Amino acid sequence: MPDVVLPNSFHSVNETFDCKTVSLMKLKFPICLYDAKTDNPLSSFLLQKGKYFEGDIICRFLQLLLKDERLQLIDIGANIGLWSLPAARLTQVISVEPNLRSLTRLARAVDLGKVSSNITLIHNAVHDVRTTLRMGVYSTNQGHAFLINTTGCEVTPLGEQCNTLSPITTIILNDLLPIMRSRLAIMKVDVEGNEVNIFTDHSAGEFFEHIDIPVVFMEWHRSGLPLAVRRLAEFFYSRNYYTFALHHKKLKKVKDHERWPVNIIFKKSSYAHIKI
Repeated sequence: MPDVVLPNSFHSVNETFDCKTVSLMKLKFPICLYDAKTDNPLSSFLLQKGKYFEGDIICRFLQLLLKDERLQLIDIGANIGLWSLPAARLTQVISVEPNLRSLTRLARAVDLGKVSSNITLIHNAVHDVRTTLRMGVYSTNQGHAFLINTTGCEVTPLGEQCNTLSPITTIILNDLLPIMRSRLAIMKVDVEGNEVNIFTDHSAGEFFEHIDIPVVFMEWHRSGLPLAVRRLAEFFYSRNYYTFALHHKKLKKVKDHERWPVNIIFKKSSYAHIKI
């Protein structure tokens, strides 16, 4: 079962951090940050630029929530809450984050912003099996946290310096079904290469059978093995999804996946005409 965290009772990380008020689409809310050296570019950007990180992308999906009040947000790889915190002002949100330090910051912002009733925080990683794994994290980018099969993290998949995080319990996407508050949702996925393991028939098929997910926004990694990438794409193709880049550009099927951009959108055929 998912490890659900209550925001006002979550004080598991013995560190202090700063929270600041930000705004997006006329929504004002607190967000709690790392220091700039520990989390570049996200926290560094929010501390120094005075603008919202990737705000233009996030706003496009918030507009979907405004157009249909039945939609909730499922945020897989929520980090410190860039998507979850503004969405919780509009709808119900499920936020899944395995990095304890990031989840602590998200929980604090939820508590400060008084949106606990609209958001469910889950301290797990989503995978294709239920098990316990260790994690690594890029030492200067806390959002770049990823599952590892070794006892310690030596380098990131791109050969960068990394630190080892505490072990994390994994769940499968089907495990989220009992805590869904709506049968209609959009999904955002940012799991640093593990997306190919989340969307399999045995681990996610039941979820997609019972929940209508018209749009899935995914930051994906080209480094996945071709067979796994094909399996990921076929999971969606077999359920009548098409693949798009941002700005409504339809992408060719999986044989050309090396040409796909980092950010892709899977849209159900009934949503294919909607520009995001």
